[in-house]
Order: sequence, then C-alpha cells, then structure tokens
Amino acid sequence: MPSVPRTQDVPANRLETGDFLATIDPNDLVHFVVNVGDGDTQLLLLPEEQGSRKAIVVDVVSGDKLTRLIEALQQNGVLGDGEDVLALVVATHPHADHVSGMAKFLTTHANLIGEFWEPGYYLATPTYFKMMEVLAELGGVAHSQPTSGTTRFIDQVKVTVLAPGIGLKSRYDSYGIDVNNSSIALKVDFPARRYYKREKDGSYTKLPSGASLVLGADAQTASWSQVMVDFPQLVASGSAVAKALRKARGVEPLNADVFKVPHHASKHGLNLELVEEIKPSLSLVSSVREQGSYNFPHVVALEALREGIEPTAQKGATHKDDFDLGIHFTSGRDDAGKDLGTIAVVLGPNGRKRDVWRFGDQVGESIDLAAARKFK
Repeated sequence: MPSVPRTQDVPANRLETGDFLATIDPNDLVHFVVNVGDGDTQLLLLPEEQGSRKAIVVDVVSGDKLTRLIEALQQNGVLGDGEDVLALVVATHPHADHVSGMAKFLTTHANLIGEFWEPGYYLATPTYFKMMEVLAELGGVAHSQPTSGTTRFIDQVKVTVLAPGIGLKSRYDSYGIDVNNSSIALKVDFPARRYYKREKDGSYTKLPSGASLVLGADAQTASWSQVMVDFPQLVASGSAVAKALRKARGVEPLNADVFKVPHHASKHGLNLELVEEIKPSLSLVSSVREQGSYNFPHVVALEALREGIEPTAQKGATHKDDFDLGIHFTSGRDDAGKDLGTIAVVLGPNGRKRDVWRFGDQVGESIDLAAARKFK
C-alpha cells in the first residue's frame, strides 16, 4: 500500500473573511494559483504603472475559469483592459494538464496579449497542435522560445527564465529529454531596477527589499541540476560574494519568498537542496485531494519540502503543521470540511507583506472574489 502524504486540514479559526480587493495596494503584486484540479493555471497581477495594471498568465488548463477571473478583476478596476494588458502568456510545456485550455484562451484574448512563450518542445498531441495552430493564426502576437538567462522587464517587474537550459533544449530533437524537463521555470522579482547607481563614495544607493517568486512549472531533477550549472552563484548566503552580487545586480538569483512547487509535488519535482537554496516563506501546491490519478502530492516531495523549510533531522523533532510552514494546497480544506480552493498571495514591495487568501471554489466553479478568506 503506497504511503499517503501527511497533509493537514487548516483550522477554520485560522481563516477570516475580509475585503480582498480593498487590501491590494497599488504597488502590490498578486499571485493567483487557480484551483483547476490535476493541472496548473496561474495569474500574476502586476503592480500599477501609470494608474493601470498588467498581468502575466502561466499555463491555462481551464480557460473559462481564468477568463472569468480576468473579467472580474477588470470589472473591479484592478486590471486594465487596454492593448497588451496580458503582457506575457507562458505555456510552460506542452502537457495537456498545463495547456488544454490555451488555444481557446489565446483566441478569446488575442487583442490583449503582448507576448507568448513556449519551450519549443514538439509533442504530437491534439492540445499542442491546436495551441500552435491558433498561435500561428493570430499573427500579431510576439512568439518566443526562451532558455535560461532570458530576461524581460515588464513595468516594475523582472522576469528571468531559470529553465530550460540550452543544454537541455539542444536534446529535444536528438537524444531526447522528458517533456516535463522542457518546462519554462521562472523567477519573478519586484520592484526591479534596470540598473544600480554608485554614490561618490563607491557605495550603492539603498536597494529595495522587494519580493520574489520562483514558479517551477513541471521541471524535474534533470532540469534543476542544469539550473545549478547555469546559475553557479545560486546559494543564498550572507557571504561577502553574495552581498556584492546583490548590490551589483539587485537580487539573489534563486532565493524567493514564494515557491510554486514543481510538478504538483511529484517525487521527481524537487529535492532537499533546491528547497534549502530557495528558502521560501510560502510554498504553493496545485493538486487534487487524495492524490488524484498520479499520486500527487507525493510523500517524498512533501517531506523534502518540510525538511528544507524546517530542518529537524539532527534534532529528532517533528515538523510543524504544513500551514505553519507556509505550505498551502489548492486541494486543501478547513477542519469544518469546506474547500479552500484558489490561492492568492498579495506581496508588497517592501518584502514584509505576504498575505494568503483562499476563495473556497471547487474545480469547476468560478472564483468569487467577495468570498475570500484571509489566512491568519
């Protein structure tokens, strides 16, 4: 009998109703992990720029649900409706549980999309072919197949591609690589300056604390090992070299406040060393309850995640509950049996604001922004 991961229901008294939209300040970034069951759909609502917000979409397995969320945000005045308001749309890799709704989404929002990314991995499936056919028909949407190191600045936000590495991409059509390891994994930093200025005494101007996210898509061990090659200075530490790099570049390459856990917390999606380097305050898992069709989330991944956040091996202690380690599941429930549903994290530019909201929606339901409960 397979091991069942130990996940805890969240005490209902740790959640309080509130006005979700009213708590979003103009300079905040909001990260939605939409409750779509066995799959991924994410939306990043970017900080305001000249009185209007843009967004980044990462994967679309349920286009209708995401479309309704976008419309609700527009109707409430927290997302713009002009050209290129969906500044970047990313299909991380061509598996259906990440792109089955992408073709319809592209058709519906063609006039709002600024740029489209996909990894360039050819997969002979109907959902992949349909997505690429629609993309070709749109014509006006910029289309890229980025690799590690690719960087985009979108208003106050910096988006860096961590994976796939060029070494992996060169194997797509020759020696082969698992389609999950073709995933586009992203680092998102804000506020992000485009350059840093030295003062007359040689010191740098005071850097903003900021906030950052690592969005792991379905990248697995082979991909993350390549990331370690491409970004050799990834270790987050207080060393003189790490401090100098932060002063020169403004960010630590992998350390992040929010970690979108790779591959629905499969046993191949992460390891202890990766979690230790990211050092997330919040870890978000898109999955179904009772492990679904693929045994996700897996006990191996969850234990590595817990141990990376709260080392206990040398102490012989047990871990805190997941919700007190900052681990949240789209499939979670409170101890009164109510589904928690879609996750939204509101991040402030000073690095101190990390509010977690839950909307109580089931997989096939729309997200009711007025039904939000804030995790205490």
